[in-house]
Amino acid sequence: MEIHQIGGMGLDSNIYLIIDKVVTLIDSGTGRNFKMVRQNLSNLGLRPSDVKLLINTHCHFDHVGGNLDFLKAGCEIAIHESEADLLRRGDGLVTMAQFFGENLGPIEVARELHEGDRINLGKFVLEVIHTPGHTQGSICLHEPYLGVLFSGDTVFCGDVGRTDLPTSDGAALVRSLRKLAGLRLRSLYPGHGPSAEEDAHELILMALESIR
Repeated sequence: MEIHQIGGMGLDSNIYLIIDKVVTLIDSGTGRNFKMVRQNLSNLGLRPSDVKLLINTHCHFDHVGGNLDFLKAGCEIAIHESEADLLRRGDGLVTMAQFFGENLGPIEVARELHEGDRINLGKFVLEVIHTPGHTQGSICLHEPYLGVLFSGDTVFCGDVGRTDLPTSDGAALVRSLRKLAGLRLRSLYPGHGPSAEEDAHELILMALESIR
């Protein structure tokens, strides 16, 4: 699996590009730094129109604000079923857009994701794991062959996402981390901060211990 981090500047979430038969993005940042993201794509010989699928790990503006740039380029947008309508109606409260001083604007969602869905990218498959806690519709994406986890704001490298925001649930986050701790993992690609090519399982156990 060819993975590149092409965004994460300022208040943006990390933006991960997966190059496979279906060129895919995990999250899109706020959209404020789209020129940089577009340049990073160009450096890899790609344009926004080459991205066919954008998977949001959850609905917060720092992850979904850039969706419209890719939607305009012809990309399909995916998010967990419980948060799809928040994007469709341009919710400003639960998505935290108002917190960022922004209007989200309606975003067309082509694919509503569910626990256990398998997203075939070509050579590799991403399995959808519903991990409520940071938000009710937070998901992680697991590539089981390589032991890769894209974790959004559910878990960082040894830490966890906030649970004091709309639809957050601390007890649900603990249950989600226990679920992740049962996976065979090697690499962790979180929504903010550094990624880890090794020791993902240990980092999740560390995060779980930090909130018990």
